Amino acid sequence: LLGNTDYYVRHILRNRDRILGISDNFIIPMTSIEQFDTLFDKESFYRLCDEHELPYPKSIVFDFAKDNANDYQIPFDFPVFMKPSDTVEYARHDFAGKQKGYKICDRSEFSQVVRAISAGGFKGKFLLQEYIEGDDESMLVLTAYADQNSIVRAMALGKILMHDRTPERIGNYNAITHSYNERLCFKLKSFIEKIKFTGICHFDIQYDKKSNRFVIFEMNLRQGRGNLHTLASGMNLMKLVVDDYIYNRADGFFIANRPFTVSVISRAALKYCLSKTGRQVPTENFCRFTLAPYDLNPMRLYCQARWDFRVIREYLQYQKG
Repeated sequence: LLGNTDYYVRHILRNRDRILGISDNFIIPMTSIEQFDTLFDKESFYRLCDEHELPYPKSIVFDFAKDNANDYQIPFDFPVFMKPSDTVEYARHDFAGKQKGYKICDRSEFSQVVRAISAGGFKGKFLLQEYIEGDDESMLVLTAYADQNSIVRAMALGKILMHDRTPERIGNYNAITHSYNERLCFKLKSFIEKIKFTGICHFDIQYDKKSNRFVIFEMNLRQGRGNLHTLASGMNLMKLVVDDYIYNRADGFFIANRPFTVSVISRAALKYCLSKTGRQVPTENFCRFTLAPYDLNPMRLYCQARWDFRVIREYLQYQKG
């Protein structure tokens, strides 16, 4: 039993004993609820990063239950990035102008965003972070699988080609391609094994040109929602789980290194968007994971064409600033 959103993973872990009590045929290849709570909360995760010398953006906590936007001191320059510490709790609130995360350009905008979130009833914590400048290709996703003994068996690294620009999906990617960085992989392999994590996880990472290093934004304790790129890279997560829990096989560690490009939009739409930035679309092992060869009925094609048009329009609007 696996979950591919934070809400489902937390729900499964909180009810693990009840689920396993239904039948001994259930396998839940995930970490403990205690470790989930520690790693899922951005504030406590960054404390772990400090302990293990993993770089992350300078961050401070804004508590909606007690802090006031008017006299709140932000120790770094604008723009800053603002995101919820607990995304599951934040997802329960709806209000006008809600976004997954906020790029805040000045003090006035900060106050406006705080008022909007407060009016939506949210009383938890947000992180305010130093904004890391960079284009889409400065962002990486690193996926790993750690077995029952907390030994990392495989890792796959992808470089973002194009992010989703809709407010509710900022941070998700529309296209991702192959990348390889052995030093980064081994650094995060060591971290995963030292904290004795079990299961599938992935890290959101960005290269910071100012400090000339990779910084960690977060560790997601699940596979990604659009995760076909790990299979395209040569890392079959489900095979790793089955080998580990069913066959008790423990093969050696590997870093997947097969070239790929995986996209939610067509190759033509992706090529058109990236041509506006002077970038090329890698063509080797191209896969569009929202449209399978056997899925070619007229209504499906129509919906996909509408989606492509929407993505192109929003991306071009973003490029205009």
